[in-house]
Amino acid sequence: MGIITIWVNDLMLFTSNDTMMEHMKKSIESEWQATDLGEPSKIIGIEVTIMPGYLRISQGKYIENLLRKENMAEANLVGMPLDLLTLK
Repeated sequence: MGIITIWVNDLMLFTSNDTMMEHMKKSIESEWQATDLGEPSKIIGIEVTIMPGYLRISQGKYIENLLRKENMAEANLVGMPLDLLTLK
């Protein structure tokens, strides 16, 4: 299985195995000029961490910058008013 995410002219490919990845890359390169930048660490402001068995995406730095910009970096934290256990 393969998944392609697209943001303007940036693509990220996700596959379940290396053979599928190579097939997807060759298919794209047969139609368009493309550059393989390797595994991403950040795309459109989203931090990407790839480890064996999982993929983690985060916007932590974006949120920190937004809080600083709005002078809220030192704001008091408030717990979520909704009990997440009730959502199951």
